[in-house]
Amino acid sequence: MPDFIPAISLLFGGLVLSAVLTLSPHPGEPALVVFSPSTPGAEAFARVAEAGWLPVASPYSFLVLARPDEAGQSRRPADAYLLLNASAMFGCLPAESTAR
Repeated sequence: MPDFIPAISLLFGGLVLSAVLTLSPHPGEPALVVFSPSTPGAEAFARVAEAGWLPVASPYSFLVLARPDEAGQSRRPADAYLLLNASAMFGCLPAESTAR
């Protein structure tokens, strides 16, 4: 078993790196911003707008789909838990969502 430790470490490291590269937002593309579930929807929209993103939709009060502004100076919103690539996250949204 000790002989497999390097192989197992490489496997899990590769999976983590792949997930980070897939789920991290790409410059100029839409993002899904995740806040605490206790964050009101209006406050989440305001934080996203303050960070330079243009809020588009909110399938839940703590999830905000946003696209970058024209200047391209978008940054991570205050108190956001995650900033994810929206294209990679469409499968996680409810079926009735029209945010695509």
